[in-house]
Amino acid sequence: MQNEGDALVDEQAVGPDLILTTERDGSRAVLTVRGELDAYSAPGLEEQIARLLAEQVNEVVLDLSHTGFLDSSGLRAILTAQRRLSESGGGMRLRAPSEPVTRLLEITGLSDHFVLDS
Repeated sequence: MQNEGDALVDEQAVGPDLILTTERDGSRAVLTVRGELDAYSAPGLEEQIARLLAEQVNEVVLDLSHTGFLDSSGLRAILTAQRRLSESGGGMRLRAPSEPVTRLLEITGLSDHFVLDS
């Protein structure tokens, strides 16, 4: 984990096709998802959210601008993360969903389910 200013940055490879970068600042974290979020890699996202919750993070911005692929397992992981954060009194917002992510959110009718980070 690196310290950049007051923020802590952690980067981990979750399999060959996904890298999660977490930038923490107090109780807020920006989690950047680069690569493919699918049945193989989705548990890694869920584990990272669980770690953040255990470390008293209650506000997560999920940066999906570099997410090249998202399937139903990845979408379930995002929904589960959102539910867990909400249950703990926190929240989650999506930042700049890529075109594949936006398309899946539209197809599933979940476009309006998530708050977008501006």
